Amino acid sequence: MRPRISLFAEYEREDRRTKIGDPLVSLTKHVDFEALADGVDAVAPRPSRAKGGRPPYPTVLMVKILLLQQLYNLADDALEYQLLDRRSFLQFLDLTESSSIPDAKTIWLFRAHLAQAGAGNQIFEQDQQQLQQHGYMARCGQIVDVSLVQALVQCNKHEEADIVKEGRMPLGRKPHKRAQKDVDARWTKKHGKCYSGYKPHASVDNRYKLMRKMAVTHAAVADTTVFESLLDRTNTSRDVYADRGYPTAEREATLKQAG
Repeated sequence: MRPRISLFAEYEREDRRTKIGDPLVSLTKHVDFEALADGVDAVAPRPSRAKGGRPPYPTVLMVKILLLQQLYNLADDALEYQLLDRRSFLQFLDLTESSSIPDAKTIWLFRAHLAQAGAGNQIFEQDQQQLQQHGYMARCGQIVDVSLVQALVQCNKHEEADIVKEGRMPLGRKPHKRAQKDVDARWTKKHGKCYSGYKPHASVDNRYKLMRKMAVTHAAVADTTVFESLLDRTNTSRDVYADRGYPTAEREATLKQAG
């Protein structure tokens, strides 16, 4: 079948997209991004431009951009291209009529700014509150598990490696080299192979599969170490699901006592 040429091709495609449904439209209906942005500004204020200079992009815009990055697993450069090219992204960000689009460096700087201020927990807690307001209560028990995120392997000298293991930065390193070194990642072994990185631990509710609690440790921490801190007491069910590495006689007795 040969492609059909139409003067109204863009409108026809838009009509089909509308009928299929855009998940980003649903997100806009269920998430108050303005409230999230206010929370971010409270814990991680943006630089002042009182003395001049180009004003920063609105916080709400940057928060939504980081959400897109996480949803679609995009690197900064790839995300910049998609923001320039993808109409659904532009509609989600209210930028369809704008030629001012944040570039990859701006995205990286904003993410680093949030990380330095520790704003991640603030966003997560506010998001949990909004989910509850929309009726997404934690239901039917909870599932606790852990995953492994690999970090770039560091090539340190023997004497430097011992210092890094203590969580310190070797003296004498220039600032640009210090910025490229990860002193927090640790090694672990999984299925007979060694990995360097981190472990995100999470608890999700069995009904909606939404993350309710989380913790991040270096990879050398045992999977079960943070189990108790991940338990969600607001879940409507007392059932807990975990793999066979978690149960111990002491832990089961504690859980039973807690109901």
